Amino acid sequence: MLPKNHSQTNLGDALSAEDVYTLNSIPNVKLIKKTHGIFSLNDLVLEMSHFLDEEVINRVELEMLSGKEREKWNLPKDFQLIETRNKEIGLVFNELEEVSWRMAGMFDPREIESLKTMFSI
Repeated sequence: MLPKNHSQTNLGDALSAEDVYTLNSIPNVKLIKKTHGIFSLNDLVLEMSHFLDEEVINRVELEMLSGKEREKWNLPKDFQLIETRNKEIGLVFNELEEVSWRMAGMFDPREIESLKTMFSI
């Protein structure tokens, strides 16, 4: 959600080099502080809300958390937190996907009658 009052803050003032790096780690994002620094921070929030889904946001948050934990615990640079879901949940999702796919290929009685009429059967 956008704030009620339009901010006068621009990207150049609001984003650190680390913030720019984090944003550029998102697929299809190329933010250059010199070029885009004059844009309003509100504009960035609005534009990003159009193409960022929950999965992308979770990946960015997980990467930021990984970075903090690396610094806090002096972990190697290749350390990265991962998010996995329970195997049982994955199996249920796969089964639901299969049932949905099979049901999508079935015609209901109204559709069958429409096809019969269309093909003069």
